Amino acid sequence: MVLRWLVAAVAAVLAVLMMLFVYVIIAVRIPAPFVVLTHVVSDYGLYLIPLGLTGFVLSLIAFGRKGRVGVRRVAAVTGLVCLLGTVAGGFPLAAAWGTAVRHDAKLSLDDYLSGGTNTGAPVEALSTVYNTVDGQDLKLDVKLPAGPSDRPRPAVVWVHGGGWRNGDRGEAPLWHKWLNDNGYAVFAIEYRMTPPARWNQAPGDVKCAVGWVKLQAEKYGIDPERVMIAGGSAGGNLALMGAYADDRVPPSCAVTDTAVKAVAAFYPVPDLAEAWRDTGLPGRMRSFLIDYTGGTPDEVPDRYKAASPVTYVRPNVPPTLLMHGNRDHVAPYRGSAELAERLRRVGVENQLLAVPYGEHIYDFTWAGWGTQLSRHVFGKFLAEHFPAS
Repeated sequence: MVLRWLVAAVAAVLAVLMMLFVYVIIAVRIPAPFVVLTHVVSDYGLYLIPLGLTGFVLSLIAFGRKGRVGVRRVAAVTGLVCLLGTVAGGFPLAAAWGTAVRHDAKLSLDDYLSGGTNTGAPVEALSTVYNTVDGQDLKLDVKLPAGPSDRPRPAVVWVHGGGWRNGDRGEAPLWHKWLNDNGYAVFAIEYRMTPPARWNQAPGDVKCAVGWVKLQAEKYGIDPERVMIAGGSAGGNLALMGAYADDRVPPSCAVTDTAVKAVAAFYPVPDLAEAWRDTGLPGRMRSFLIDYTGGTPDEVPDRYKAASPVTYVRPNVPPTLLMHGNRDHVAPYRGSAELAERLRRVGVENQLLAVPYGEHIYDFTWAGWGTQLSRHVFGKFLAEHFPAS
């Protein structure tokens, strides 16, 4: 009898977990304390199926043929909850599969089960200073494809995220390697971060880096006419700013050519004021925005406008790829959807990948469905708008 109670207790714990995950899967937006669970669903949702099945089997054992009514009632309830959780655990996979079909992508279970995180650190052996401003050296890491090339290579300037406050140029090393493997040179840059407010400086640092890369084209064997920008989160905002912003946002160093051929942004912040209003984590996002701009949208509206890529949308901005989790609680997915619509209205070629059940920084799980989809869509975008050869 004690063993049956113990089995029922374990099943009940699993049932509570599955109930929480079912809530996260079904709810479009959830309270801040539960957001961590959206990362589990986004990155490891498939593992909820065996977890739920385990709880269901334990519930069956606890139910048994005979036993106290109380134990059997608990087992019946936990079994039902775990069974529902098992079914719900398949929702992210089904959504990813549907998205893959629409984009003619292939999902790999072997890749998914292989795991791996897309995190790293700056590599000082690859670092060089691209600008010194206000006594601060700004560095970038130069990552070149292996082997010789019979022609200059295209270059990707990669801008890291971190709420304009944190992060470093070592972010997303697996994206850098993926780009290298596909024939692209990568220049992973840093920029001035908060504090103090950097709304009118960080975008200029990105433009400076682009100009510097073009000036160093012969040294690194790249084509100065084939440069694009990419980045995620705050880096996505800055990548779009570097690609879109006109002369109102000058480079922070003495360069003249900062034009790029394309831009790719992961879960960016295209409209700062909209992010202030719509974020699912107001404490976190609004803290970043206040530090970056020096105030709230009511206090410094001109700064919010000047630091928002949507301000600079016009017909001649470069082709744009946006990849955004549709469950992003930090940088709202709606921001990318609205930017894509604005670009469409003015005739700019663009593509928006809505990553199903994707949370912020979903691609830090390199093997997840969202990252697999992103690699496919990014690859097709590059082939069409920024080919390596």
